[in-house]
Amino acid sequence: MPTERDHTKDNPRRVAPAREAVHFFVSQLKPGDKLSQFFQIQGVEMRKTRTGNDYLDMVVRDATGSISARLWAETIRRYGADFAAGDVVKIDGHVDTYRDRNQIIVERIRKAAPEELENSGAVQSRSQEDPDLLFQELMTYATDLRPPSISGLVVALLVEHEKAVKTCPAAKMVHHAYEGGLIEHIVGVTRKTACLAEKDPSINRDLAIAGAILHDIGKTQELKPAGQARTVKGRLVGHVILGFEMVDRIGYEKQCAGEPWFLELQHIILSHHGQADFGAPVRPATREAILIHYIDMLDSRLKILDQALESKDTDGFSPYNKWLEGRGYAGYHPSSKED
Repeated sequence: MPTERDHTKDNPRRVAPAREAVHFFVSQLKPGDKLSQFFQIQGVEMRKTRTGNDYLDMVVRDATGSISARLWAETIRRYGADFAAGDVVKIDGHVDTYRDRNQIIVERIRKAAPEELENSGAVQSRSQEDPDLLFQELMTYATDLRPPSISGLVVALLVEHEKAVKTCPAAKMVHHAYEGGLIEHIVGVTRKTACLAEKDPSINRDLAIAGAILHDIGKTQELKPAGQARTVKGRLVGHVILGFEMVDRIGYEKQCAGEPWFLELQHIILSHHGQADFGAPVRPATREAILIHYIDMLDSRLKILDQALESKDTDGFSPYNKWLEGRGYAGYHPSSKED
């Protein structure tokens, strides 16, 4: 359990001589850096030090990565604690280390208006992959599906929502929560589904791939492309039901709603979260629905681990991550010479 003394300049061995306040990206930060710049909040939680004082434990980020940021009790009293994931904030503070990890000690903080940002791309993370190439890959999968009616439905939905598919995040904060994260996640699920379906003849490969491509299509209406915010429809209905309705509408427009695969495709979308506690109206009841549920979970958990390991100690462990219910470990990666 940390104390304020654990993290601050009271420990001179941990903090290098301060440098002048200039703009630094997260990937450039070093102990001693003085900051006065914008970040986007990725996560925030109120905690207590070992002495019982409240402190705000944040994870903030920019286009290059994320870092912990701490608000001690006095800072909270001055500037409040009304901050949430997705907020863009102006932080004044300095960088030190705690348990071999860089962290920002926040001295001043306020929410920032969008017009204050000269370059929003410096604050908001984006996928490192080319969305056009990813979309082309999805279209290749979609056009190869059989029967032609299922291919036509999937292609129609991708084309209609191409811009949103390419730009939306996949979540507000848990995984792939950045511009272009949705298509990155969809392609990841689709690739894994195609590989496993090839190995198991009991799986309807075409239906499974169609489900992989469309399982999160409702997020194009649930999430806003910029930042980490839900639309009104997203907050009131949710992407699972929105995705079901999108498929239902196109199915009737293309007169394929009566085909035997159609209801099972809708079932994949409705059940891909697995259980009611996680937002699934029904549990997965077909081979393909079970497959998509677990691959969706696998792809998201692997991304959560990657994101957690953006900040790791010298032993390769990430900070505690509530989604992993523990600390991630970077593991052993042999060099090319060892290979």
